[in-house]
Amino acid sequence: MQITFTADGESCTLAQKTVSSSTAFSIPISKAALQSGLRELLLNPEQRDVMIDSVGIDRSRDVLRVHAGGGRFELPFRYLFALLLEA
Repeated sequence: MQITFTADGESCTLAQKTVSSSTAFSIPISKAALQSGLRELLLNPEQRDVMIDSVGIDRSRDVLRVHAGGGRFELPFRYLFALLLEA
């Protein structure tokens, strides 16, 4: 599995690609704002969720889930750290 994170101006897109499928999930906040929210949640182990405008992020044991509109995108922790280190 490969997960990529691209900026689209005032929005961003998380994309997941596997051998058999690909998925793109548009998020109505900037890449920097989403990265900031993900970092905030990771830096505070007591915090269960965070809201950034209309986007929610919550955690479970193995993933962070990004909720926007009527959908969600799951970010497994093993892929998350590389996304947070991107400039």
